[in-house]
Amino acid sequence: MLSSLVLHPATVHIPIGVFFAACVLAAIAYSRRNQSLEGTAQTLVTFSWFSLIPATITGTVDAVQRLASPLTHPDALFWINLHAGSALVLWLVIWQAWQIRRRITEQPCWDSAKYPAYLVRLGIGFACLILSGWSGGHMVYELNVGILPK
Repeated sequence: MLSSLVLHPATVHIPIGVFFAACVLAAIAYSRRNQSLEGTAQTLVTFSWFSLIPATITGTVDAVQRLASPLTHPDALFWINLHAGSALVLWLVIWQAWQIRRRITEQPCWDSAKYPAYLVRLGIGFACLILSGWSGGHMVYELNVGILPK
């Protein structure tokens, strides 16, 4: 039980930071038409998807433990489902963005008709990232879910 409480926060901050950086770099690359930055953004998109694997595993273990505990706040189920649901949509749209972008062969990539779909997926993913982070923060700071016992 204690390992998931310690590991989940550590494992979520990596994909959060990496995906945030990917979105920022993609926006800068598109606005400046910088192919080098765009390639870096794509690499970060790929890394963020794979870094979600340990975050999802530790989050699932932690959620199961929280829901099984009689000490868990009664509203926790709604917030856990909101947090997990937005994270699953994030997984999906990052995967879609990755697949769309890797199939773009035109140089520069923003000349492709598929590139706007890639940017839309990044935008949806960014919104899911905000929702998932907000709901996770609400659980920790308002409902005391996942707080180490004193």
